[in-house]
Amino acid sequence: MARTNHSLALAAATIALGAAACTTQPQAATSGLNSPAQAEDLITGDILRAHVAKLSSDDLQGRGVGTAGDRKARTYIAQQLQQVGCVPGAADGSWEQPVPILGIQSKVTTPLRAAGKNGEAAFEAPFDYTAVAGSPAQRAAWDRAELVFVGYGIDAPEQQWDDFGDFDVTGKVLLVMNNDPADDPARFAGNTRLYYGRWSYKFEEAARRGAAGCIVIHTNASAGYPFQVIQSSHGRENFWLPFPDGRPTLGVRSWCSEDAARKLCGLGGHDLDELRTRAEQGNQPPVSLGVNVDLAIDNTLREIESANVLGVLPGTDPEVRDEYVVLTAHFDHLGVGKPRNGDDIYNGAVDNASGCAGMLALARAAATLRERRRSMLFLAVTAEESGLLGSKHYAENPTVDREKLIANVNVDGLNVWGETKDIEFVGYGKNSLSDVAREIAEARGRSLKPDSHPDRGYFYRSDHFNFARIGVPAAYFKAGSEFLDRPAGRKRMKASYTTVHYHQPTDELAKWWNFKGAVSDMRVLFRLLARTSNDDAAPTWTPGDEFEKLR
Repeated sequence: MARTNHSLALAAATIALGAAACTTQPQAATSGLNSPAQAEDLITGDILRAHVAKLSSDDLQGRGVGTAGDRKARTYIAQQLQQVGCVPGAADGSWEQPVPILGIQSKVTTPLRAAGKNGEAAFEAPFDYTAVAGSPAQRAAWDRAELVFVGYGIDAPEQQWDDFGDFDVTGKVLLVMNNDPADDPARFAGNTRLYYGRWSYKFEEAARRGAAGCIVIHTNASAGYPFQVIQSSHGRENFWLPFPDGRPTLGVRSWCSEDAARKLCGLGGHDLDELRTRAEQGNQPPVSLGVNVDLAIDNTLREIESANVLGVLPGTDPEVRDEYVVLTAHFDHLGVGKPRNGDDIYNGAVDNASGCAGMLALARAAATLRERRRSMLFLAVTAEESGLLGSKHYAENPTVDREKLIANVNVDGLNVWGETKDIEFVGYGKNSLSDVAREIAEARGRSLKPDSHPDRGYFYRSDHFNFARIGVPAAYFKAGSEFLDRPAGRKRMKASYTTVHYHQPTDELAKWWNFKGAVSDMRVLFRLLARTSNDDAAPTWTPGDEFEKLR
């Protein structure tokens, strides 16, 4: 692939960054001279483009976890945070919080085979299914394991829903539907996906119950992306945080296409659609499909070095400066992988070089504020693509008092298609952050809207989720869809990102990218951060929200 020529833009942006920085000395990371209105003007398209160009360049090789590109990205982010006036935020006084990661490369050694009363069938990886390790074992196998359909694979007492009943699934392989039930608006928040709908929950629940494996049935509608994303994301080395002693594990985690699931059920004389319809009724016992499955994977394990990058702008008010407003963006992507049209570098320009660019631009602006009562923590996290590992590690090992983390806003992909009237706010209504963000947006003639695809569970799919899990009011900024310029064409371009470019080598910086929308969105986010830093009251969860009890 041709390398992007970004050197001139990057040089110009670096000069601008240096000119705007208070100093590189820690003691200068105090209040500046600017009001929020003046400071937000420092967030520009040129700055965003330059950061994206650097972080998504071929030189960083797709920022795969534990690679040279990973280290280069961390170095660049730390340098930029220092340059704008942040001080190191790690517990040891450095810019990095080490994140211990276990790499597991799985290789299918015995392909998936199934047998039932209607015959036998062999399935081909990765076209029909994928299979990766669910534990740090060197080998995992299904030897004529019983295949059991378990609906959504959910046990949720507060929702009066139990897909397991008294059925003992120990040693069995579970076949489960993606997402969570959406037919009854009184349960599972209607068509808004909860954590119960995430594949991570389903694997966790299967492990807790002693299953030998779990196969999630992929559909484009239930996942929000095509099966090729599964193939690209899971046909490579996978990453874990170290396994605590006593933690239940799952031998094999697997995904299969809808066609493969239909064939598996048919081998035992069952119809997949009928099983789905039955499962939607709720509290239906599992169905043993009369199918036995064989599969074996060998796993290669290694310890990997990576780290989160942390920069702090200290607060100016002695009474609240030990409270922190946290902005997160993940810097990792998929590294080098299976070539597509001769290109094997998964550059991750939108996902998430652009989010890191936004974080750096916001830090630059925030460093110049004349008033910043609470401290701001700019946290670039590793291994998001591997299961939100960097943010999980930080949430479990915060560098400051956990109770002093008062809010988290996450950026995972900027609007590179054009200006919009609206902004999507994933987490809308869950906490008071959305009230403030809506006020700021409306004052600019814009609208703040809930997630346009609540069924895809975006609230549980990026790094803010790990802050919510420890009780910190959290949300996620997402590009809107009401384009002001050529709306039909812009909508098509945005949609094609998900269907064609997401987690593919074609997620690259392009000359046509329009950063006007990103600038407009980041300025709204900047005002939200500034307000949250300076307001008398800290953000709170909406009464009755699923995370309220954690605070």
